[in-house]
Amino acid sequence: MLRTACVDVPDFGIQLLYQRHPDWKKRGYPVAVVTDDRQNGTILMVNDEARKARILPGYRYSQGLALAMNLRAGQVPRVDFRRGVEAVCGWLRKFSPKVEPYIDEPGVFWLDGSGLEKLYKTPSRWARAIRSDLTKRNYEVRVVVGFRRFPSYVVVKALRNDLLILKSPDEEYRSVGDVPLANLALRPKLRDDLSKLGVITVKGFLRLPSAAVAERFGEEASKLWRLASGETWDPLLPDPERPVYEQREILDFPEVNTIRLLFLIKRALSPLLLGLAERGLAVGVLFIDFLLDRHCDRHRLDALRPAEATLDPKVLLRLIHLRLESSPPAAGVIEMTLSVHEVVAPSEQLQLFATKPRRDLRAANEAFARLRAEFGEDSVVRPVLTEGHMPEASFKWEVIDHALMPQPRAVQTRCLVRRVYARPLLLPPQNRQIRDDGWLLRGLDHGPIVRLLGPYIISGGWWRRAIHREYHFAETGKGDLLWVYFDRCRRRWFLHGQVL
Repeated sequence: MLRTACVDVPDFGIQLLYQRHPDWKKRGYPVAVVTDDRQNGTILMVNDEARKARILPGYRYSQGLALAMNLRAGQVPRVDFRRGVEAVCGWLRKFSPKVEPYIDEPGVFWLDGSGLEKLYKTPSRWARAIRSDLTKRNYEVRVVVGFRRFPSYVVVKALRNDLLILKSPDEEYRSVGDVPLANLALRPKLRDDLSKLGVITVKGFLRLPSAAVAERFGEEASKLWRLASGETWDPLLPDPERPVYEQREILDFPEVNTIRLLFLIKRALSPLLLGLAERGLAVGVLFIDFLLDRHCDRHRLDALRPAEATLDPKVLLRLIHLRLESSPPAAGVIEMTLSVHEVVAPSEQLQLFATKPRRDLRAANEAFARLRAEFGEDSVVRPVLTEGHMPEASFKWEVIDHALMPQPRAVQTRCLVRRVYARPLLLPPQNRQIRDDGWLLRGLDHGPIVRLLGPYIISGGWWRRAIHREYHFAETGKGDLLWVYFDRCRRRWFLHGQVL
């Protein structure tokens, strides 16, 4: 019978965090991967210690801290996830030519075992060889050899040991029932809705009528029900092996001069671009891995993303030069490796008489690429609205990749546009002997307050620290409209922003 192996590198993002912070693993901290290293960040992945503290993916970082005060969290960029998955796929192809990574959950892989009987006499030998190879590479791994793609995935998510060989499809089906739904890669809303009904295991989920599941919970839950019950067969969809576009330079002596490093990178970049051009590909992201001499953190990885996919070495070298000038290596470079994330090369046509738009998005993207190269990947951001009680918590900064044309909504009443300060400014105390309209907020140059509108009270924060603010719009003699508030708890006035 055809055998399928499911390999799970548990908590894949957590293991990447362990590489940055080895003490987190040694001390047994609950660890989580979050979208944003702030209290409003969403938890994407947790380790076993965090699950024991009832912290689940989908929670806010603040919720996790409320359940476990010693929770440690960090961000794992998509670049690190992709490079890690590609590396594990390359290692697993030594044991099967057909390997499929799970797109919805990085760290889960399926291997097709058909045609491998002469290489591995038994399925257990095949599984032990896979486990041994990944363990030598400092990965914790669990392997289940089953018969179908989805049931083997469900079983491996509840595996107590690191190896299990299922003898028959009936045993595989029986092993699926007791697996908690919290172990699977489900949407947090679907998982929470099912838990409200007392459905916390796959067995309990299969007791629900199929038609009712599709009607109440949607297509995702219906597909899960059909896969778990065996009504639908999900074939293996292997990820084809891709050619590796990589160039390595080994230096005779440690190099610290950025100009000489730039010329060495240029020499390695030319054959890399030539290989991409032969296959109609271009550089989407350029990775440069520097091996440093005599430094605590010997590897330094730089990811440079041009405004659009390109084969132009001048564009790439300009970004590299900006990155090296703004952030030179901390020690001498003894080896460097250039690799790329390739995309289909764009076919640009010459437009000699094209009308130049008022807002050139291409020029803006080029400017963004230069800013990212000089100041880092998180340097280009935009504000987005969030759910927050206080004004300073009602927005956050989100990293953007490309410039977008503004799309204003048609409204009948225009809203006041306020420039909110990152930190409110302390104002001089108000003189009690004069009226509000004679108060000098910003000195004689701006004139006294001629009108004070308010108060607009915002209070709360009893769950952490009581807050009571009385906001006012203060119009000065010069015509400025200031946004000020009186902090009732601190009994002081603050300037929080200005209406433009």
